[in-house]
Parts: sequence; C-alpha cells; structure tokens
Amino acid sequence: MKIVCIGGGHGLSHMLSAIRPHCAELTAIVATTDNGGSTGKLRNSQDVVALGDIRRCCLQLADNDSLIHQVFHHRFNGGELDGHSLGNLALLSLTQQTNSATQAVAWFNAMLGNSETILPMSDEPTDLLAVLPSGLKVFGECEIDSLAELPDYVTLSQNVNAAPGVIQAIENADMLIIGPGSLITSVMPAMLVEDIAKAVENTSACRVFIENIAKETSVIKSLDMKPVDWLEGMLGYSFCDLSISLDVLSEIVSHFNDVVKSANQQHDIEQLSTVFGEILKMPLSLETEHEQLIRADQALRVG
Repeated sequence: MKIVCIGGGHGLSHMLSAIRPHCAELTAIVATTDNGGSTGKLRNSQDVVALGDIRRCCLQLADNDSLIHQVFHHRFNGGELDGHSLGNLALLSLTQQTNSATQAVAWFNAMLGNSETILPMSDEPTDLLAVLPSGLKVFGECEIDSLAELPDYVTLSQNVNAAPGVIQAIENADMLIIGPGSLITSVMPAMLVEDIAKAVENTSACRVFIENIAKETSVIKSLDMKPVDWLEGMLGYSFCDLSISLDVLSEIVSHFNDVVKSANQQHDIEQLSTVFGEILKMPLSLETEHEQLIRADQALRVG
C-alpha cells in the first residue's frame, strides 16, 4: 500500500514512525512555513524554505542509535551557532549545493539510510498570512500562533508551486493521511498550495484526517465547531473522506491494554500505530463516500 502523509511539526514525524510498519511505500509532504527558532534564523539570513520539520521527519525515521543520527540531532549551545541544529545546517548546505530543497532532502535522507520519501511542500520560500475580522494582516507562523482571535482566513504570503514529486505522490497514493498537528500552522500550509489542493481534492486515494492529539494551545482552542468543518471552510474544498476525532482515537486505543500513554510525548507513536493498524483493515475502495463513512464508523465501533 502506498501512503502519503501531509502535515508538519511533531505530529507528522510521529505519524511517520507509527504508519511505517503498515505500508510498503511511505511518503511525507512537509510544511515549510515555520519561521521560529533555528529554522527562522536560517530563513531570514539565507532565503530558504523552513528546514526544521523536514530534519525532524528524517531523523525520526533513522536509527536512533546510529552515530550519524546523534550528530545531526545535535543542537549547538552558545556563540554564533547558539540554538542551531547541525541537521538544519547540513540541509542548508545541501540546498545551496543542489539549488533544490527537494534534492537536498533526498541526499540528507539517503545519508541517514532511510528508504522512505520526504518531500518539502515546495522548493520556494513562503509564509503563512492570516487576516483578522478587523482586516489586520498577521504575518508568520509564530505570530499566528499567538493570536487571541480566530482569523477570517489564512493564505500564503506568496503563491508557490508544489515541489517535484509531490503531485505524483498524491495521485499515486492509496491513502492520504492529513495531520495530526496544529490545525493552522502544521496542517494548513501544504493544503494552501494551489496544485497540492487540486491533487488532494481530486485524488482517488482514501483521505483520512486526524485531529490533533495534543491539546491545542493556539487560538484554535477557542473553536466552537468540529476542526474538520472549520478547516474545510477555510480551505474552500473538501479534503477528507474520513475524519478521526480525539474521542474516536481514544476509543480505539482503549481496546488495547498494551498501549500506554506517554506523558512526555505530544503524539504517542504506539497509539497512532494501533489506530492505523485498525484503519488499514477497512476497505478503501467503496461505491460511495456515504458507504465508506458508514463502514468506517462500524469498524471503529467494533474495534
């Protein structure tokens, strides 16, 4: 089975670890609009896409005990490199040598010995831009995360093209996994790229949206409607066939005594793997979307 995961942040990296045992071909499409921390500093000085979430995904899939994993996981303390991750700097170097974030990520991933495919959503830098009900424009993920009120809409600061291989991966997928992660800053960015949006809307793959497992601390916590409904309203198109809420996730996991929630992890990998082990048992090709939702609901209830 070919599975494509779309998102960013810790949610995507943990999802990749969870879903890897259940598929033959795994691809991640990573949001590249982060503007905080080491990533933000590199973006400001080098005019590149956000590299931090890409690094996190690649390292999550690598052997934790390998020397190269430990080296690229290292974060400097003090001096001009304070706060920078060596993995981010390596990705920056490869990007400058290849003039392509996509190629840089492929080389970095190969150095780590990963067989999975990691793709940036775009090779072109762009940022999130939110517009508030007052008309005020708020630029950048960090600033949007700090909002006190929900935006009227969210867009990209400039239109960009999907990175090479992204559209083909979506078109060839058997299943798309969207999320989990922060709704605005992890899930939305890639879905705002015009050709990615069209591919997601038109793909024949089963599209599954996973709500954020970690409690949102951003303005999203004030939502008074289902996250999937709010997100579809913001995006302006239907992006999923099946939405898995936190309640449903908890219900599935409750049937498995060997799964223990870790307080130190935002998105528990064992829980996610258990959930998708069950989801992947469900039929993916059904006559209608309505039948698909009914059978999915029945399968989840049976557990």
